[in-house]
Amino acid sequence: MKSDTRTMELHERAMKVMPGPQSNLRMPISIRPTFIERGRGARLWDVDGNEYIDYMIAAGPGVLGQSNPEFINAMKNQLDKLLYSVSGASQTPMEVDLAESLIRIIPCAEKVRFLLSGTEAVQLAIRLARGYTGRRYFLRFEGSYHGWLDNVLGGLVHDDPVENPFPYEGEGDSCGTAGRDPAAFEQCFCIPYNDFDLLEKVLARWGKQVAIVLVETIQASGVLSPRPGYLEHLQSLCRKYGIILCFDEVVTGFRVALGGAQELFGITPDLAIYGKALSGGFPLAALAGRRDIMDLLLRSKVVGAGTFNGYPLGISAALTTVKILERDNGAMFKQVDRVQTRLVEGLREILKRHGIKALVQSVRGIFIVHFTDKDVIWSMRELKKEALDKSYQFRLRLADEGILILFGGRWLITGAHTEEDIDRTLECAEKAVSRL
Repeated sequence: MKSDTRTMELHERAMKVMPGPQSNLRMPISIRPTFIERGRGARLWDVDGNEYIDYMIAAGPGVLGQSNPEFINAMKNQLDKLLYSVSGASQTPMEVDLAESLIRIIPCAEKVRFLLSGTEAVQLAIRLARGYTGRRYFLRFEGSYHGWLDNVLGGLVHDDPVENPFPYEGEGDSCGTAGRDPAAFEQCFCIPYNDFDLLEKVLARWGKQVAIVLVETIQASGVLSPRPGYLEHLQSLCRKYGIILCFDEVVTGFRVALGGAQELFGITPDLAIYGKALSGGFPLAALAGRRDIMDLLLRSKVVGAGTFNGYPLGISAALTTVKILERDNGAMFKQVDRVQTRLVEGLREILKRHGIKALVQSVRGIFIVHFTDKDVIWSMRELKKEALDKSYQFRLRLADEGILILFGGRWLITGAHTEEDIDRTLECAEKAVSRL
């Protein structure tokens, strides 16, 4: 049994002074509290000295792993030089350097605006699209996450989304919330992902009123890739109806490839959103895209404010992250490929040996174990409740063995994961699977 004396003391203190044991989305009571004190590479240690292998990596942005020496030294040097400046009153040369780098790397990027979070970048993209097109509505897909604000969080899909594409709140919405503006869902459409026919019908009915389509090309909640031809079809329909196409690359950017999903799939959207992976985990976001759309900010037709946008520490973190990821023709991505392939193949062998029907769905840098006999999952609607329950139990059993994976059952891989980490993980996974 792992020691948890200090952990439980801290948990009791936290519950007295904080609205919940942590500061993110609500978590199930059955998830044991964990207070992390330090980390190095892909290893974490909690306040009781227990060691873990980390596949959560701060929900994705820690692409370099913990305590990367080059990254840490760059941050220390930046702290010695300049901690903050006021965006709008002054700039740093680094902002220009980073913008030039992103325009070179990101296929759709002709201009770039920096912000502090992906949530803010999503809202700026919607505002820009409305300003550019003069239209009100935006379309998003069931199961995608675009931040926690009222108009993009959760919502259920109607039985006939062609006639009624507006999401609604109801039982079964895992992101349902009290306090949402009742009018928030009146400005957006929400439909299932990867359904060619439905997409075409909805846009035939409503397309001339839609300003922008927001899409996670690989839905992170289930590591759901687009069906062959789906993104091409989506782009064609957006062009047909004059809709701005925006890739939310908060998860895929600087993970599945240096140029993100755009590079992976060879599809160039009009706008793209990036988050903290760009800056190795430091708070930073970027909205990149077509010059004619982005220049609405230059002319002040559209306002996108923030006194800490482009703050020096975050910009320096991003420059350093990009430099490391680009080095030696993407050597860190090749390291991710090596360890991830071995881990995925090892998990498949373990599950098969124990007679458990499971699908490991994987793209570079992220994968998930779905407990199903299907060969591929295109929509989370295809999974039964029993499969989701088993995934949850697998996560708990792994944590018992010192392996931390992300809520929803996702595994995230960094350039810091080593062969030794994979050896240990597979040993622990063997024990965890035997207890399912």
